[in-house]
Amino acid sequence: MGPQTVRPTYPRIPQTALAAAQLLARATRREADTRTGRVVCHAIAARVRDILTDHHDDHPFDAVLVEIVQDPNGTVQLTGRYWTADRTTGQLDLWDVYELNEWTACLGDANRHVWKPLCELISDADGTVVYRFDLVRAAHGPLDVVELPAEAARIKEAHDRLHTALPRPWRTRQTLHTPDGGTHAEETESAYISVEVIAANGLRVAELGATLEDIEDQHERRSVLDGVRADAELIARGPQDIAYLLSQLAQAQDLLTRTQR
Repeated sequence: MGPQTVRPTYPRIPQTALAAAQLLARATRREADTRTGRVVCHAIAARVRDILTDHHDDHPFDAVLVEIVQDPNGTVQLTGRYWTADRTTGQLDLWDVYELNEWTACLGDANRHVWKPLCELISDADGTVVYRFDLVRAAHGPLDVVELPAEAARIKEAHDRLHTALPRPWRTRQTLHTPDGGTHAEETESAYISVEVIAANGLRVAELGATLEDIEDQHERRSVLDGVRADAELIARGPQDIAYLLSQLAQAQDLLTRTQR
């Protein structure tokens, strides 16, 4: 057996450097959790106000508390129940609660040090904890507000458009029409294709279509069919794709900001 080949090992990182990197990672994560919690608390307070005043600042508004529930898995959700200053109860519309919970879902154990001090315990049974969440204190809590440059303002506009659009995910629904107006044609015999884009709540977002009656060449027919379907899928997947890209852009901007400090 010949001599073994000696290969260089990977670089050795000092233990102190690893410990420092771990501390930095924990501090950065804690900071991010704190910022998220603060933003969400402000967003909940602002959204409840906007719902109950229909976005009019001169409309009466006296809600001071909303009910939130944390289940045994740690998920936090609003129920839609709220209280006024004199403890009169009210109930938000189910659709409004659905939108609010897109924000509330960002609350949890990681940022409980932000939102739990704003809560009054109602009950704690079988691992499900029910709180009254203080809207007034949430609205006046600390928040890191920055002036957005034009490019960032445009990104915010895109976020706002996504937030006010019909609920995701969107899907497509195709119909192939016969020449006499029927809706169950074979691809090779169809006279018209329509593809609807449907939101998660069943409402129609858009409808695309193309006439096929005068197209005899099957390759051309297939190209038209594929094109309409692809365009409909582009619309249906667009909001989720944009939301993902915006989240990646936000992370990149945050990282860049940190490296420039």
